[in-house]
Amino acid sequence: MSIEDIRSSENQIVWSDLENVIERFPAWDFFGGQTILITGGNGLLPSYLVRSLLLANRLHQLDLMVTCIIRSRQSDLARLEPWLSDQALELVYGEVESYPLDQLSQQSIVIHAASGATPAVYQSNPVGIILPNTLGTARLCEQASIWKSKRFLFFSTGEVYGINSSPHFLETDYGLVDPCSLRSCYAESKRCGETICVAYSHQYELHTVIARIFHTYGPQMKLNDGRVFADFVRDSLEGKRIKLASSGKALRCFCYLSDATSAFLHLITFGESEQAYNLSNPNAEISIRDLAGLVAGLTDPPLEVYVGTNQDLKPGYLPSQVPRSLPSIAKAQALGWQPVVGLRDGFKRTLSSYHN
Repeated sequence: MSIEDIRSSENQIVWSDLENVIERFPAWDFFGGQTILITGGNGLLPSYLVRSLLLANRLHQLDLMVTCIIRSRQSDLARLEPWLSDQALELVYGEVESYPLDQLSQQSIVIHAASGATPAVYQSNPVGIILPNTLGTARLCEQASIWKSKRFLFFSTGEVYGINSSPHFLETDYGLVDPCSLRSCYAESKRCGETICVAYSHQYELHTVIARIFHTYGPQMKLNDGRVFADFVRDSLEGKRIKLASSGKALRCFCYLSDATSAFLHLITFGESEQAYNLSNPNAEISIRDLAGLVAGLTDPPLEVYVGTNQDLKPGYLPSQVPRSLPSIAKAQALGWQPVVGLRDGFKRTLSSYHN
């Protein structure tokens, strides 16, 4: 399939984002001839990375190969569908905590992105959250050490900081996480995954880099996953009033998908081993209530914002106890990365993508 055929079948907002990622990243030569394993490659964040690599491969003749481990053959491949016939893409099926990794060909770069990340799943399948982040990470690090992979990138989360004494924090700060809280299945397993990475780096000289990812949004989000910003987008697309289940005073930073993808590429290429990097957009900090108003205002006519109560929370939803989360990204910026997509533009692009 030609690049024009792929372009015509790809979501055009996504295609524009991919072109932006390709243009902004300065070191595509690093990926020349590399074999790249990406777990959970059909997920929201990793699928943008997969497609960026495949497009760069065509534009820059990189002779790279991407292998994605997908949970099952019943998994949703819609995000990757335009690229499924690309000869540089291979899909294999299985859970990362049990897949026979030694049956794969040698991989020079390993990116572990397979993990549930939605609050609704914390309640319904906490064990399914924990295992990929712990056992899966250990198995991948072990195999990457055998392969002598040049890079290992672990997708972690800003939730590892827990409840912090200060809302503005560096990678060296930490807060409280209650290990007996069901919601902690995510934060605690990611903390453990980070430690596994550092241990393999120290003991086996595996170059591991950790991406601490905060709220990230963009085209092709699943609008039923329970995250509040996905709910707002869904309500907007359906022309409904946007409903808050609380006062909406909590403050969060939101990073657009193309900015996050650019960050992953910088971390793989320039990130220091055994180091964690915050990935967010502090210039896009907003209260949840103001975000509801922003999304509501992007429709014509603007939608109503309804402020409900905790009784309006979805059954099984486990809300965060963190009132404000404002990470420093200076460490990632020192690698040459900079988020550039603002809130209004990012959510406007997101909404437009569902009409495309």
